[in-house]
Amino acid sequence: MTIKKTVTTLSLILLLQACTTNRGKVIRIDPKEIRDSNADYGSEDLHLFTKSMIQSLLHSNVLGSSTPYLTLGKIHMGKGLDEHVDTGLIKNSLRNHLLKTQKVHFLDEELMKNNLQNIDYVLSGELHAIKKDTSTVIDNFYSLNLKLTNKKNAHVVWSEEKEIRKISLK
Repeated sequence: MTIKKTVTTLSLILLLQACTTNRGKVIRIDPKEIRDSNADYGSEDLHLFTKSMIQSLLHSNVLGSSTPYLTLGKIHMGKGLDEHVDTGLIKNSLRNHLLKTQKVHFLDEELMKNNLQNIDYVLSGELHAIKKDTSTVIDNFYSLNLKLTNKKNAHVVWSEEKEIRKISLK
């Protein structure tokens, strides 16, 4: 009986020591790597949203062979979002990825202010969420809708929706 207690006690001590030795340790990971820690909106979702939207816009051929001038409109937050989502970060990510393709130009809104006649298109959208929280499951659904509007005639020339659903067991 004493050997059993000694083995159990030693096992518990080793387990506790293993749990505490990794505290405070910093691990660097690729920011684009999908590593959800919970069901809330996070950087993984930002990358999934922007990658999907950029691919869809570029594959649509709506931009044509010329290099149009774009500006970013607002990304409205839907009523279902009860957490902070930085829409400025979404816009910056979209702008950076689109500029890297060299298929569009962006005009700086702050420098242009009221002189927006050179803009061909406005990229804007909405972010919505539906959340269910039960005693055993957190179920979060996010939907980003973007549209590209021709500024000269107000025609919506492209629209896309990307949905992400995340489930976390309690």
